[in-house]
Amino acid sequence: MAGPDVRGDDRGMKPSLLFLPLLACLFSCRKPLPEPAEARPAHTVDAHWGYVGEGGPEYWPRLSPAYAACGQGGGQSPVDIVQNASGSTGAWRIDYRSTSLKIAHHEHVINIVDNGHTIQVTVDEGSRLTTDRGAYTLKQFHFHTPSEHAIDGSRFPMEVHFVHQDAEGRFAVVAALYQVGPENENLAKIIPHLPKVKGGSADLADVRLELAFHLPPTNASYSYMGSLTTPPCSENVEWLVFRDPISASAAQLETFARVLGPTSRPLQPLNGRSIGMRSTVGRISR
Repeated sequence: MAGPDVRGDDRGMKPSLLFLPLLACLFSCRKPLPEPAEARPAHTVDAHWGYVGEGGPEYWPRLSPAYAACGQGGGQSPVDIVQNASGSTGAWRIDYRSTSLKIAHHEHVINIVDNGHTIQVTVDEGSRLTTDRGAYTLKQFHFHTPSEHAIDGSRFPMEVHFVHQDAEGRFAVVAALYQVGPENENLAKIIPHLPKVKGGSADLADVRLELAFHLPPTNASYSYMGSLTTPPCSENVEWLVFRDPISASAAQLETFARVLGPTSRPLQPLNGRSIGMRSTVGRISR
């Protein structure tokens, strides 16, 4: 008896076999669907941040693992300072010198920098701050509009931060608040040289700034332990906020507000931290 005729089977299978590579390509070559936003990896440490929209303060902790303290930290800044702050502490010594004007306009805080978030001036060497924790070197000062700290719930048109760092990398910040009044001599020197576009910069050795004109004539101030007010929101920062504001003309404050836009982080809870009264001593050259 003749065996089964398999030729018909072979002929029937050949068309199916021809489709196998095509089917494989359809599955392997197709473009993968985008992952849901929740499944995407966190942004890198230099993730873009800002003050509005999806880069705003409420989103900072999600932009990078390095910014986790912005949402999880218990000792964050800025805060609302109540004028019946309890306790008094020892004086901090400020020794500020004059400095040349170094100005720029870009994404991260460096020379006089409008980083898209602030206007910053990098200072010449020689200015120092001494606290109970030790000695710091003044690195730069920059501005926020409106003020970040509040006094009895009220914010001011602008605030300046003098940022210091010690040999161990720790930070201390001296802050002064601005109110409308007589023209400010230092701001009058800075405003004509503000970069016209982000990314612009200038190092003007012949323009001298007297740091004293960024500080009030009285030395009463408040101090507390807080954080940087911008990402990565690092904590263990010593803060000193002068009680009495300094003056700048309405036109000067309007210029900074126009260039900066809103650059203030929302007020943060004290979470049991104390705010003490403090004075300052030392030499502030004029």
